[in-house]
Amino acid sequence: MTIGRTMLRYPFSPARRHRGVSLIELLVAILIFAFGMLGLAGLQNRTLGFSQVSLYRSQATALSDDVLDRMRADRASAKAGRWNTALETKASDISGTTFAERDLKEWKAEVESLLPEGRALVKYEAGQGGRVTVDIHWDERGAEQKNWVTYTAL
Repeated sequence: MTIGRTMLRYPFSPARRHRGVSLIELLVAILIFAFGMLGLAGLQNRTLGFSQVSLYRSQATALSDDVLDRMRADRASAKAGRWNTALETKASDISGTTFAERDLKEWKAEVESLLPEGRALVKYEAGQGGRVTVDIHWDERGAEQKNWVTYTAL
């Protein structure tokens, strides 16, 4: 358009207005992709943590089965209460002079080595029809509460 001798220019022509829009779309897409990748990394981290908890529970279950089998093999000592041990008793505190004490010391050492801050209790109660209670406690990094597995066998 010409007015007199000067030509008016429109500073925001349609071609000029769209310049840079695809770059902004690309930056938004990269930002969304980055948040998605962060979410996947967090999900993977949580999965690894849950699999570690599952491993500890499986080990605690196997350890409780192990001590119950050992007690079945030495039934007379178990009924006499020689397998009874407190939660605070460590493997190093057990003398290991009798067969039951050697087995118990070996088992407590396994609990302490396989589980983080692992502790275990074994209690035979004759008055309860021969009930044996096995308590295994351990601490997990970042857990708000302590974990334990309790098994009771008759």
